[in-house]
Amino acid sequence: MFEVEVKVRVPHDKIKQDLIQKGAEFAGAEEQNDIYFNSAERDFAQTDEALRIRSVNGAGEITYKGKKIDTVSKTRPEYNSPVDADEMENILTALGYFVSGAVKKRREIYNWNNFIIGFDVVENLGEFVEVESNLRDASDKTEIQNEIDRIFEFLGNYGLSKEDSITTSYLEMVLENQKKQ
Repeated sequence: MFEVEVKVRVPHDKIKQDLIQKGAEFAGAEEQNDIYFNSAERDFAQTDEALRIRSVNGAGEITYKGKKIDTVSKTRPEYNSPVDADEMENILTALGYFVSGAVKKRREIYNWNNFIIGFDVVENLGEFVEVESNLRDASDKTEIQNEIDRIFEFLGNYGLSKEDSITTSYLEMVLENQKKQ
């Protein structure tokens, strides 16, 4: 699966109220605790990949995210599988992976117009909105670009453009924040 995603730093109120008025479906709220891993053999920060265990309201999931395929969105291949978070962490560390950082956030999720819209409050970072569309196949680059354009068209309704897009991961932002302290 390919995740076509755009992230912006923006207060939630205006966008959320408008979506609710337009009939967006509230899909739930989640407490997400992410633990990211790295390897001595392959530095994911250098290769633009991510390996994480996410605990969502107590349920675990392992995710691998491949390299981003453009510079204005966070579009990339993504693979997920349910796991026991504690056991998976033990397996990864036994294999030589090490924890590179953690991200804690609260996410409210809405579905609208074939988008998954996440309103994130990230600990020590603030409010963000992620607009996501999932494609099964990335062989058609035109389809990917059309989805990216569609997301930016949606964000344009709120005065946001490609220049507002953040391709830096929450983990990178958290680690940068920690360096400043």
